[in-house]
Amino acid sequence: MGRNGSIHTIVLVLVMLIGFGAALGWPQYEKHRTIASAQKALDIGKSLAFAEASYKEHYKAYTPDFELLGADLPCPVERAEGKIEMVCSDYTFSLAEGNLVRVAHKNYPKWFDINIDQGSIDCSHEEGSLVGQHICDRVNLSNSKN
Repeated sequence: MGRNGSIHTIVLVLVMLIGFGAALGWPQYEKHRTIASAQKALDIGKSLAFAEASYKEHYKAYTPDFELLGADLPCPVERAEGKIEMVCSDYTFSLAEGNLVRVAHKNYPKWFDINIDQGSIDCSHEEGSLVGQHICDRVNLSNSKN
């Protein structure tokens, strides 16, 4: 019984260590994945803003239909209820208020507004949203157009 008991104890300790490691590491992994996803969405939004500026130079107006920009889009464009949006896994992209590329998260109350005319980026979130605040603090909001 002594040898079987020690093997079971060793296996139990290993399972507990792996469980604690996963319990402590998973939230950090999710946080980094969320920030990387936000940075990728912001980069796509900047590219769309640059393409919109080029489109306006040629056609004298912005277009809410990103398919008309002549760029390779990473996600499909959906048209529903009078709205035209490019819908990716975590984010939706749309033209708002005529000159803003809006990058909105599907689950969290957080979004990026990229002002095409001014070349500025605003990261916003609902008041009290810790996830939104954390993402806004961690992404690279360089205000230059691509």
